[in-house]
Amino acid sequence: MRRFVRSSLFVAGVGAAVVGVSGCAGGGGGNWGVSRVDPERTVDVDYRFQDDDARQVYRGMIADCLARPWVDNFMRERGGNRPVVFVGTVRNETSDYIDTKLFTKRVEEELINSGRVRVVADRDQRSEIRDERAQGVAWNRPETVKKQAMEQGADFIMLGRVGEVRQESNDRRAIVQYYQVNLELIDIESNEKVWIGTQEVKKVARR
Repeated sequence: MRRFVRSSLFVAGVGAAVVGVSGCAGGGGGNWGVSRVDPERTVDVDYRFQDDDARQVYRGMIADCLARPWVDNFMRERGGNRPVVFVGTVRNETSDYIDTKLFTKRVEEELINSGRVRVVADRDQRSEIRDERAQGVAWNRPETVKKQAMEQGADFIMLGRVGEVRQESNDRRAIVQYYQVNLELIDIESNEKVWIGTQEVKKVARR
């Protein structure tokens, strides 16, 4: 009988804990209704910078970058070799949270898939790759060990910024949000800027 009582109390306690956790997870506001949409579809929740803005920016800017003379000029001067680009930092100088790493990854993707240029790993990746290469010297079969100091040097670095201007009506019922994204491509050896691109996004929100 005593064993049965203890078991019953244990089950009741677990049940209460589960109910308590469920209540906390729901935040007291009920469950969210979730629906899947096409990632290419524009969904404006508010006036802030969002994925469709980023998509519009990187596609337009990289298409413009690759259409400019600097690529052909480089290949002509280097015997047909494609330029090597390192995609550096894009600074977020807005009041919004913008994951610029997602942005730069899509820039890399557009550059690589164009076939017009070559792209080297970013700083974080290079550190991990160098660790792996160093470990390989100690642990890999000799015929599979990769050589040190054989990395591909970049010819150009791409840097950028995201800025904003926000205007709000006196009654705070209307907001005009303006973003400007700038990207610059710079010759690493000479510091010469060979391309500058600007893309603008402007939104009007009303209550």
